[in-house]
Amino acid sequence: HTHIHTHTLPFTTHTFPQSRQIGTMSGADAAVWRNLLVVAGGIYVAYITYGLLIEGVYKYVAPSGEKFTSTLTLLLLQTAMNFLVAFIISLWEGKRFPTIWPFSLPGVSFVSAMLCSNEALRYVSYPTQVLAKSCKLVPVLLVNVFVYRQPARRLQVIHVILVTVGIVLFRWKGGSSSDGEQQSLYGLLLLGGSLVLDGITSPTQQRFSHKYNPSAWQMMALCNLWATVFLVVLLAVTGEGFSGLEFALDPANSALLWSLIFVAIAGAVGQCFIFFGIYSLGSLTLTTVTTTRKFFTILTSVAVYGHQLRPLQWFGVVVVFIGLAVDGYDKRLKQLERKAD
Repeated sequence: HTHIHTHTLPFTTHTFPQSRQIGTMSGADAAVWRNLLVVAGGIYVAYITYGLLIEGVYKYVAPSGEKFTSTLTLLLLQTAMNFLVAFIISLWEGKRFPTIWPFSLPGVSFVSAMLCSNEALRYVSYPTQVLAKSCKLVPVLLVNVFVYRQPARRLQVIHVILVTVGIVLFRWKGGSSSDGEQQSLYGLLLLGGSLVLDGITSPTQQRFSHKYNPSAWQMMALCNLWATVFLVVLLAVTGEGFSGLEFALDPANSALLWSLIFVAIAGAVGQCFIFFGIYSLGSLTLTTVTTTRKFFTILTSVAVYGHQLRPLQWFGVVVVFIGLAVDGYDKRLKQLERKAD
């Protein structure tokens, strides 16, 4: 649940030190390794905790038998917390804020993507959601090839094929479809919508980061500000209002309320580590960290919530992560090509 795409913001790429004995490592190299441990540890703890909590929120059943269904309320708590943290850090930075109006577009598109992916958790398992969200490059690649006529790199194509095949293997089920399968299909359609919205958010943020030159924290604050405004409007228009919040504030649902609070905190903490990683490690190393985190998130979800994965599904998971590794290798090659030029 990375609200701001890591490759869209200005940063200095740090050359990651080659493996060598710690005793002979320079102070700068030691700092990079130390930053890697801090960033990786923070991201792992924050987002694995986030994943377990958010899955628990949708599995929660109140003493009355009701379930929590207000995805809008859940997202509102997250975006408000993200805005608060980023705004405070932005004020501490002391850099003047750019005009806020243009950031309404990426703010609305990213929270709409989150709305689709979180709502999908009512119909599909968290491991399915994590794997499906690993397909982010697919819509971007298709748009570049068929709309902008930009040729795709061979490794990009291999990445897309592997990830797509892995998802199909993970979702493959024999036999006839049932109501559960139809619900599951609706969940997959929501995840598809989330990917399309991600494809809109990424280039928009990239364009605005070059045009208005916000700091990373300002970008995070402004996008989350507009996301919060958009969610408040949606809560009013849909008539849902504060019913989700009232449900969570019911003393009988105190366990749910604490889960919602910790989801918001874990998401904000994870965002902070991601932005620290952007500027201290560079996006390539950070992508490797976030990719491996997804695999451990799936393992943790299976262990805690008892998802039964068949051998074919585990094979699908492995194929997806091979595809993600190919994408990381392709990015590394592009980075080396840019340096050579």
